[in-house]
Amino acid sequence: MRQLTAAAAIAAIGMLVAACGGNNQSSPSSSTTTTTTTTTTRPPVAQAALANLLLSTAEIDTALGLTGTASKGKIDKLEDDNVKQKWPAGWQFPAECLDTLNAGEAPVYAGSGYTAVSGDDDSVALPAGSNDPDPEVTQVVVLFPSAKEANAFFTASSQRWPACANREFTSPGDPTMDNIAIDFKVGAVSNANGILIATINGSMVKPGTPSLDMGTCQRALTVRNNVAIDVSGCRKDPGDLGVNVLNQIAGKVDKQ
Repeated sequence: MRQLTAAAAIAAIGMLVAACGGNNQSSPSSSTTTTTTTTTTRPPVAQAALANLLLSTAEIDTALGLTGTASKGKIDKLEDDNVKQKWPAGWQFPAECLDTLNAGEAPVYAGSGYTAVSGDDDSVALPAGSNDPDPEVTQVVVLFPSAKEANAFFTASSQRWPACANREFTSPGDPTMDNIAIDFKVGAVSNANGILIATINGSMVKPGTPSLDMGTCQRALTVRNNVAIDVSGCRKDPGDLGVNVLNQIAGKVDKQ
């Protein structure tokens, strides 16, 4: 505005029993080996714990290196920004790029089997006179019935994201707003250590004037246990803002 492999422990215990005879007569030795295997799987995260996985405004302050983070709005359901935005002339953000548009896009999760959502859209107002866009973090955690469904969603996402890598497209100019258009640039997509990462930049373009940078967002997605962690970290130069927030949330899931 979220890679799990369930932890498993396997223990094996061997036991050797030997028997020997006397009276200068030896009987063949025999041995019996018994192996016991125990597999422990972490229980799924409960819906009641979902909201507590999100970073607080103080934790977002730390991630941004600023103070004054405030919530712009809580997220309790997924939304479709393509519909919410009402683009000029009925234009639509390319369907294959919706994963990079924002965290928690409803069409991205359609048919995935998710059961609950919790999120927050947080931002910091920069001092008056600053020409930089206000830093903003959208953090969304999406609950699945089990790790199996969460991993299936991540696998499907890892197949979709590359379709929008290194793309540029522009919305039509809005005649009600001096024909201002928005130019979008999506960067490279990476999938390393179970985290999908991409960047998307937006610029407002008005005929006859220099374009106005709206900032860049680092998109990051992973799964832990039965939870998808979906983050968008935006500022003039986000660096690894999205990934840093995602990893902190992942740490909270791991402690469940």
